[in-house]
Amino acid sequence: MRFAIYTPRRIGFTLVELLVVIAIVGALVALLLPAVQAAREAARRNQCVNNLKQIVLAEQMVHDTQGRYTMGRETHWQQGVSWAFHMLPFMEMQNVYDSFVKELPVFDDQNALAMRTPVDVFFCPTRRQPSADRDFDNNDSPSTKQDVAAGGDYAANAGVNYRFGTRASDWTDTPDFGVVVGPIFTRSKIKARQVTDGLSQTLAIGERHIPAEVDAEAGLEDHDKGDTAFFAADNPLTILAGVKDGLTTDRYDKRNWLFGSEHSQIVQFAFLDGHVAALRDGIDNRTLQRLATIADGEVVDSSRL
Repeated sequence: MRFAIYTPRRIGFTLVELLVVIAIVGALVALLLPAVQAAREAARRNQCVNNLKQIVLAEQMVHDTQGRYTMGRETHWQQGVSWAFHMLPFMEMQNVYDSFVKELPVFDDQNALAMRTPVDVFFCPTRRQPSADRDFDNNDSPSTKQDVAAGGDYAANAGVNYRFGTRASDWTDTPDFGVVVGPIFTRSKIKARQVTDGLSQTLAIGERHIPAEVDAEAGLEDHDKGDTAFFAADNPLTILAGVKDGLTTDRYDKRNWLFGSEHSQIVQFAFLDGHVAALRDGIDNRTLQRLATIADGEVVDSSRL
């Protein structure tokens, strides 16, 4: 009688098979990753659009209540607040607004609730999450209060020059200021009826450029980026922007007075009528200035933006 010898069948992968599977999975991940990243960025960009819509809606409510748009800032001293702070009551944050003690400097600990409470709607999710890690400006000297103030990623449209209104001579030397100013600048009191170019033709709020890197001495990093306390009035670079030099196309551009974004090739703006649009970062500068000023008398063909 002959007996067959039973040899158990081996179950498993050879090293070659395992390497092939790993290679296939890696290739699939490499193909899918850009699509996943693009989807995430699309979601963040949409959230940025929603932020701008909420901000400009608050701006419209300010105008309905006060008869004018928010003042960019009423002073350049450390007792003043920015346009963004004045919007808080219209964003269901009346308690934060009411906590401000205007007789004290913005950096005083008694103004912690008012100045150090980050507000989600003022942050573009592509750039960063809401945080209170900004310095308080110290009259262009190294900050003595660092990493505690609420930040923000949007700037009011001051027009051609972000500094307009800082000096009294700006008003006396520019009688026809409608051709150079936007709706929100230092000491502004612009009413809708003064925006003769049309609310749908005039930028209100936009994404602001923050240089990725600056060469600054200790305590002046946020100052030189134009990224200090967002609710304070003393640093115009943090709250206002101008269009004289166009839009930035480079995150390392050190011109911190420009509008700019972390989105690829676009900068998003809210217009005074409430709509939000993305402008190409290479937009013709004359067209951009038409959109930024309130009464230059020229109409922009929106289909060419």
